[in-house]
Amino acid sequence: MLHSVQHDGSATFAITSLIFEFIPRGILVNGPDYKDYYKILGVARTADEKEIKSAYRKLARKYHPDVNPGDKSAESRFKEISEAYDILSDSKKRSQYDSLGEQWKAYSRTGAPRGGGTRPGGFEFEFGGGSTPDLSELFATLFGGRKGAQANSARMPERGEDVEYGIDLTLEEAAAGASKALTLRIEDICPKCNGTGAARDSRGNIDLGSICPECRGVGRVGRTRKVDVKIPAGVKEGQRIRLAGEGAAGPGGKRGDLYLMVRLKPHPGFEREGSDLFTDVTIPYTVAALGGDIGVKTLNGERTLTVPPGVQSGQKIRITGQGMPAGGGKKPGDLYARVRVSVPKDLSQRERELLGELARIRGDKAQA
Repeated sequence: MLHSVQHDGSATFAITSLIFEFIPRGILVNGPDYKDYYKILGVARTADEKEIKSAYRKLARKYHPDVNPGDKSAESRFKEISEAYDILSDSKKRSQYDSLGEQWKAYSRTGAPRGGGTRPGGFEFEFGGGSTPDLSELFATLFGGRKGAQANSARMPERGEDVEYGIDLTLEEAAAGASKALTLRIEDICPKCNGTGAARDSRGNIDLGSICPECRGVGRVGRTRKVDVKIPAGVKEGQRIRLAGEGAAGPGGKRGDLYLMVRLKPHPGFEREGSDLFTDVTIPYTVAALGGDIGVKTLNGERTLTVPPGVQSGQKIRITGQGMPAGGGKKPGDLYARVRVSVPKDLSQRERELLGELARIRGDKAQA
């Protein structure tokens, strides 16, 4: 005869199996109808935490009492999906449900007991004789009673979801780095209902008869937060900057991470390819032919560019080290000046004479 059962979180499944094995012949167990929580949420039994949350949020919005005022069927459906999420979003409860679900289903189909006492969780027992095993504490743990509530409250905080936002930067900010103060609205798990959308009673058990007053049944609450971020020099378009612990809060308050996706604003004077920059520079046709020095703008101010004689329009002249920082101890990129040769339209008479003479010397068939 089994007189007492002691258990901890790691031994629950084994102890439960022993109890069902050693229950004296003649016991009838009558419990609530088995519910397929996976089917209720419309997810596979292999669904991960993210899939379960997504399915719950979609259904909760659809059947929320505020969206369906006076619709009893929608209210009942909302309670049902809240109950399913309460079980499947809790890793410990879900493991117990996965282990005992079919046994719940089998025992719920037995006949009414012929006497005996009622046990916590809606189960009734009839014993054929002898002393009665004290199963109340175990079933309280399995099905949300006092011990279960204590176990839930002692669980480690679950990590919240990661959040991603875009951040717009100028080319100068991306090159030199920057410090920015951002104001972001982030949806946290509701601290009152732990994301179920349902209210809880004084013992911490889910109350399917009412919705959470904090989040109005949605399971999440939007919070506006200010975040300071340092942009490293040389960030690229599409690069993600990670801010650990600045994401959404999960059950118990532990936050996920915040990711900032870099978006570079178009620049009127430069184009970027990797760590290199490109800019257009217009030079007189005389400098293009004879060579000379001209001024060219860089991210660090204006520099002198020496143009070799005979440079052609479209040719690129490299200015070493005047591109973007490469990071990782690598050399910075280069700046390439694309030559655009300027030909004057308003020639003076003397200029026309000199050009005509040049054309004759070179044998060019120019119109003098």
